[in-house]
Amino acid sequence: MKKIVLILFFSLFGAFVCSAQRDTLYVSADYTSHVIFSSDLTYADLSNSRFVIARIIEKNKNLLALKAREPFSGSCSVSALESNGTMHTFIVVYKQKPSDLVVDMRERRLPGDVGMGGITVPGSRSAENVSTWKTGSAPLLEDVYTYPQRLFHIGERDYDIEVLCEDIFTYSDITYIILSLNNRSGISYTMNDASFVRENRKRVGKRSIANEGPVFIRSRYGSLSAGPGEYTRIVYSFDKMSFYKNQVLRVYFYEEGGQRNLVLNISANDINKARSAVRAK
Repeated sequence: MKKIVLILFFSLFGAFVCSAQRDTLYVSADYTSHVIFSSDLTYADLSNSRFVIARIIEKNKNLLALKAREPFSGSCSVSALESNGTMHTFIVVYKQKPSDLVVDMRERRLPGDVGMGGITVPGSRSAENVSTWKTGSAPLLEDVYTYPQRLFHIGERDYDIEVLCEDIFTYSDITYIILSLNNRSGISYTMNDASFVRENRKRVGKRSIANEGPVFIRSRYGSLSAGPGEYTRIVYSFDKMSFYKNQVLRVYFYEEGGQRNLVLNISANDINKARSAVRAK
């Protein structure tokens, strides 16, 4: 019996060591490292806060920022829990000039896999499983990603870049928005995430003014970065949203390291009249 226990212990310990080697975050006192998750973070904890600072970004709660207070030897760990139930634990090591300052968990984890630092909860088919909502099981984002385009009147084009809102629909208290980017230029277009802001076309009262501000993303699936001649797609989910008639949802596309920024306007009518469906195919 003792022999079986020892074999099991060393097997688990070996798996942990391999995982720790693979799931390492490098931090610096001179640069800030970021980890992007598939859904908003509900919890983050450092094993040693004397050496490293870690915080969830307020306006993009799926983003964890880390920075070393000063150079240190050895290592510590950081754990993060996503709102979809996925738990991540990373080993944190100091490196003066990390080669990668952004770790995108959305690209590294596959449905059903134990990816880089991620433990997929049994029964979860992907980074997004919102079956805890009020009624039944909501559509998963990888399924929504395959839905055909249904809206053709919401778009913007400039710099040979075209952005479109291809669909909007709701299920229970979730709003889904499908965006696409078509790069017709000869230069790659790179961005992290679109920014969503509820704004008023005309200020008509204190109540509507108070309802202005950023709309926080619940989770996402896909990417808007595109190489020359490429088409990309992304699905965002949000908590229930509604708009006054004089309001608009502005979607801002900011190019990393460039000036080709675009703004897409989605009217209150398009949001409020989004169709309700379990399967929108």
